[in-house]
Amino acid sequence: MGSNPSKQKEKRSQSVAEVRILANGHVPPRRTVSTLSRVAEVSGREKRNPEEPVVEFPQEEYKDGKLGITSKDTILNYLDSLEDGELFCDPDFNADRFALFYSDRDASDFYWKRPVDLVEEWQTPQLMVDGVTRDDIKQGTLGDCWFLSACAAVSQKKEFMKKIVPSDQPLCGPGYKGVVHFRFWRFGDWVDVYIDDLLPTVNGKLVYGRCTEPQEFWVALIEKAYAKLHGSYEAIEGGQSMDALVDLTGGIPRLYEIQDKDPFLYRMIEKAQQKGAFITCSRKGNWKLSTKADPNGLVSGHAYTVTEVRKIKHVRGEDKLVRIRNPWGDNNEWKGSWSDSDVNWTWVDDQTKKEIGLQAKDDGEFWMSYRDFCKQFQEVTICQYGPDFDGDGVVDKFGCYACVKGRWECDKNAGGSRNDLQKFATNPQYILTLPEADDFDPQKDDPDLEGLCSIVISLMQEHRQSTRNVKVKKLQIGFFLYRTEDPTKKLSPQHFRYTPDSGKSGVYINYREVSQQFELEPGHYVLIPSTFHHNEAADYMIRVFGEKSFTLEG
Repeated sequence: MGSNPSKQKEKRSQSVAEVRILANGHVPPRRTVSTLSRVAEVSGREKRNPEEPVVEFPQEEYKDGKLGITSKDTILNYLDSLEDGELFCDPDFNADRFALFYSDRDASDFYWKRPVDLVEEWQTPQLMVDGVTRDDIKQGTLGDCWFLSACAAVSQKKEFMKKIVPSDQPLCGPGYKGVVHFRFWRFGDWVDVYIDDLLPTVNGKLVYGRCTEPQEFWVALIEKAYAKLHGSYEAIEGGQSMDALVDLTGGIPRLYEIQDKDPFLYRMIEKAQQKGAFITCSRKGNWKLSTKADPNGLVSGHAYTVTEVRKIKHVRGEDKLVRIRNPWGDNNEWKGSWSDSDVNWTWVDDQTKKEIGLQAKDDGEFWMSYRDFCKQFQEVTICQYGPDFDGDGVVDKFGCYACVKGRWECDKNAGGSRNDLQKFATNPQYILTLPEADDFDPQKDDPDLEGLCSIVISLMQEHRQSTRNVKVKKLQIGFFLYRTEDPTKKLSPQHFRYTPDSGKSGVYINYREVSQQFELEPGHYVLIPSTFHHNEAADYMIRVFGEKSFTLEG
């Protein structure tokens, strides 16, 4: 990253990067080497996640993104046409093998049943029993821990779950029509997804995600709704927790690669957890090869939910602990130091154990030391539902928000990276104007931030599917910021050759979304989103958050 032109006092525009930050992914990338040395992008990344579907799905360019979306009026008209006693059967997601699999896997053992047929005669099926909690979630045979771990994280915030899972949806009795709906955040908007309540079973039992309470069904049904958005259950077998967190919250995800025992990362996780951020973590390895836990109780290539972070005082001193939940929701738990029945807990007084809710249960949730956490896990995802301006993991209030959508078009404005400055200059250029510095409190704020503006910028490429079981191609994307004295003039190739950037998202990478935080001097900046390769067409969305009022034009 370059520095801003100096004024009276030289200040460096900063991006918060005290720990190595990734936007997504789990495995080493394929690197693209550049031949341009001075301002070129020396690498682009194509990350492939170990938790990816076994099947390679075909890809296409974005069309309309309406897969799985049906209007409320259409659903109401359908329900009005039903005969007395007839229940809704989703015509857009039929209860058949194609809803289960894209591949030719055998579906002969599967039977579809409604919740009313999956409970005992004396039980009443319900969408939710006493609300929603992380303990409700139990993963089935589908490899969607990335989605269920995100659900467990978000379930701790009631206001979000009320938005995602509307109440008053009966699964039997008066008003029951066999239809359920959920809400997801999709490329800037909350959308309703309607499904019927037919669920896949084998031998009369739910085979995929389910609730631990046998008469509760929100987990199984939200999993079905999410599968509908992707074309089939098989299509969500493997994915990224950060993508699911964004779909559930509309928040800003940041992924941190764990490197050694990093005290800064611990403080960030601790403060983020205290302020209600959504946190997941992932373990190294390939989930396709892991049908059971390792001897230490952990599962390779698996996504978990971070549910608590605490410093525990005991007779031998103090330890930093992390509480983690396996979406399997069973006895596959950490068996090392500070596990449920570990001798270390005899050092801790009963009051502390009561405060943290310590239980020796086979429920998938366990404590472990932060030291062991850093040894056993590879990445942590923190999803803020508002920008974290000071980089401490705490959601800060913001006074201004802007969102613009655009498109890279071939032979017009899809200029690619700075490897070719002539082409790079054709990329879209947006003018970001920061009129004044943020408020500064010398008693609380970092002195280095005086006179600067805290800004969070996110670039998301269009990812919503239009065709069943056909993915939208993910491109390597990124963005740059350049200071300009003339906001009416488009920046030229010469400017890029001789002027350092004021900030950037990082290496180009094939994520749904890349984001970064900056501390910038007031003034005019040119924001340039681009793909790594020239002439790659795609739709994109830019989101900018700031503490003080700003404008984004272009």
